[in-house]
Amino acid sequence: MYVKELFVDNFRNLQKQKIEFCKGINIFYGLNAQGKSNLLESIRLLSMGRSFRGSKTTELIKFGEDYFYVKAIICQENNDKKIEFGYKKNENKVIKVNGNKIKSTSELLGQLFTVIFSPEDLNIIKEGPSYRRKYLDSCISVVEKNYLYNLMQYNRILINRNKLLKTIKEGKSRSILEVFDDQLVEYGAKIIVVRQSYLKNVEINIKKFLLEISNETAEIVYLNSVGLKDASDKEIVKKRLKEKLLKNIDLDLKYLTTQVGPHREDFKIIINGYDSRVYSSQGQQRTVALCLKLSEFEILKKETGEKPILLLDDVMSELDENRKKYILERLQGFQTFITHTTKRDLKGDCYFKISNGVVIKE
Repeated sequence: MYVKELFVDNFRNLQKQKIEFCKGINIFYGLNAQGKSNLLESIRLLSMGRSFRGSKTTELIKFGEDYFYVKAIICQENNDKKIEFGYKKNENKVIKVNGNKIKSTSELLGQLFTVIFSPEDLNIIKEGPSYRRKYLDSCISVVEKNYLYNLMQYNRILINRNKLLKTIKEGKSRSILEVFDDQLVEYGAKIIVVRQSYLKNVEINIKKFLLEISNETAEIVYLNSVGLKDASDKEIVKKRLKEKLLKNIDLDLKYLTTQVGPHREDFKIIINGYDSRVYSSQGQQRTVALCLKLSEFEILKKETGEKPILLLDDVMSELDENRKKYILERLQGFQTFITHTTKRDLKGDCYFKISNGVVIKE
């Protein structure tokens, strides 16, 4: 799988244009704020249906315009696939695959496999649990068909349960709470079991990569909400989650929020026996983030049977020569997009200069 060509119109600061890419390593260079990251963002949008920067769809429109449109031709097993994403202010998004309109962005998952690595990914290591949950859910949603549906159902029930807690505190009956608990347990257990399995695969890969890059040891600790070392048995997880919900009902009523469940979970990446979030240096954390992304890449390749496209947004300047060399060696045979301020110290198959939103192939 690779992106053959991209057409952009009114997307961020990018000028209206069509760009043809190489199958291998594509280097995009230029000064800051010229549109390098925007180009990668447009590709990622066609893969995941949203901005990797967390921007709203309206914020992707070029200043002074009222719409944007992005289209890519994807080559997959010698067949071309067309993916389109358009949006006009005050109207619904229009997403098409091979000319057929799809109903939601969730249907876009699996059409174009990408892995993005940007400086902001350091937050997965450095910041609080919500960053790691969001990252984990995003990764799993691409490789597990029903995961996103189960997650959406769980969150819907969670919102309703929290509303019910307020009415119970105001004096209404608790009897209906059991119905919500049973539903929450059913979907929650499915989420926990899949997270356990995915993180085991992440651990296998991170151990390998970190040993090769810096000769350090790694371990993943899944802090699941049921307190189990191994949360792979759905029925056991369901039983424990139900017990936890019953035990915490007084706290739930006190704070009017559900205190136990997948929405409160976290995972730790242990390097050389220490929590990388707390004890690792900035350089170590950057290496851990890199290994996490390489692991995502490997799992995606294994689970889908496709070669994912790697998007490296302004990260090469943060890495030493050893790590740069390691990445470029691992990426042989895969399509890769790298943004950088200069082309001097990077070896690629194609080079593109970006200036004022114009992409020029050299």
